[in-house]
Amino acid sequence: MRSEEDFIGKIDVPDNAYYGIFTVRADKNFKLSSSKVHMELIRAVILIKKCAALANMELQRLPKKEGDAIVQAAEEALAGKFDKEFILDAFQAGAGTPLHMNVNEVLANRAEEILGGELGKYRIIHPNNHVNMSQSSNNVVPSAVRIAAIKLSKPLIEEAKALQKSFEKKAAKYSKTIKIGRTHLQDAVPITYGQTFAAWASALEKDIRSLESSAKGLQELGIGGTAVGSGITAHPKFREKIIEFLNNDVKVVMAKDAIELTQNMNDLLEFSASMRRYASTISRIANDLRLLSSGPKAAIAEVILPEVEPGSSIMPGKLNPSVPEAVNMVSFQVVANDLAVMLGAQSGQLELNFCAPLIAHNIIQSEELLTNCNKMFAECIEGTKIDEKKTKENFDRTFGYATALNPYLGYSRVSKLVSEAYRMGVTLKELVVQKGIMSNEDLEQIIATANGPSEIDPKIKERIK
Repeated sequence: MRSEEDFIGKIDVPDNAYYGIFTVRADKNFKLSSSKVHMELIRAVILIKKCAALANMELQRLPKKEGDAIVQAAEEALAGKFDKEFILDAFQAGAGTPLHMNVNEVLANRAEEILGGELGKYRIIHPNNHVNMSQSSNNVVPSAVRIAAIKLSKPLIEEAKALQKSFEKKAAKYSKTIKIGRTHLQDAVPITYGQTFAAWASALEKDIRSLESSAKGLQELGIGGTAVGSGITAHPKFREKIIEFLNNDVKVVMAKDAIELTQNMNDLLEFSASMRRYASTISRIANDLRLLSSGPKAAIAEVILPEVEPGSSIMPGKLNPSVPEAVNMVSFQVVANDLAVMLGAQSGQLELNFCAPLIAHNIIQSEELLTNCNKMFAECIEGTKIDEKKTKENFDRTFGYATALNPYLGYSRVSKLVSEAYRMGVTLKELVVQKGIMSNEDLEQIIATANGPSEIDPKIKERIK
């Protein structure tokens, strides 16, 4: 062990550790969960450190030798060389100072080593004086949260679009497959499975636009605002320069008001809300698929989901809608995460929102969950089939297409026919044909166009008795 000292006192640090005294203290203080700070957030902080060193060198605040060593250390860390050095719990002290100092210490020690120094001595490179030059946890961590969220939003949106395409393909395949629509869980009017899948695809398209728009809102960074957003200790051109260097890796812009961004997390809240909206949509679709696949012998059973696993440890041959159920659970977690983000966003006080670690953890988890969920759900939809025979049997047994007869027979007459067919235990089509009111051919023609607007056929109307 080596001994390091801060203004609180001395503490032992493992000899070969690149982290230092601040990290050890934080690790002892905050053992709250099994979740570590996400590496995407750590990498975003490292990227900021690299760009800060480049900016400070260009502004002649940081000597080139020290700056180059920090840049090299940051590049090695971005390549994953020091992943095991980032040991802290995701739930930690406010504003994310521990995770920030963990990065500062690792980069400082590695830069010190590059320049011939010893780990933990900080005689050449200091975590605060050099690695953290012109920065503060209060603007580094929120900026890193935004960068991490932007990067993770790309695969999320890509997989969401793939899921949308899966629904669109099914819409084309089943464009002519008529089914009974259901409202209030009761038989309603005809609709096709093509229209059903197309409606689901349209809902996703709207939600994806919301995700894209809110992700774009994360591009504004308050980096360089230091402690409260005023920029104290930073070079007057530091904010402009670090944004310039960051743009070599991720598209960002300088905040118009860094003080506002130090206090206000609503851009992150809006992005979280867009994920909640998306989760609500896929959960609703999953609910529909579970209902439509129910049975297979004692319920609707029109949708055939892919067989992914046995459904029971005791009931032989049972298959469950496992993927839609998993979609539901992911969606519920995303909604819960959004609530945590909302509570965190509203908990900022005066010049700082201290909840950045909480907000980061929940947003990143939601992005990862939804990305993986989209991929799983798309595979499920690709393998989903419609049992067209069962769909037709269900359709023929219902009275839902009765509405299509209203323009020809009138609401009151159709209502009486429905009641009579129900009492007799026959289908409406059978009763109408038996009574000689309409031929089976004319009836089928009306039903075939009953899934949307249609003209009244005057010839059919003339033949009605």
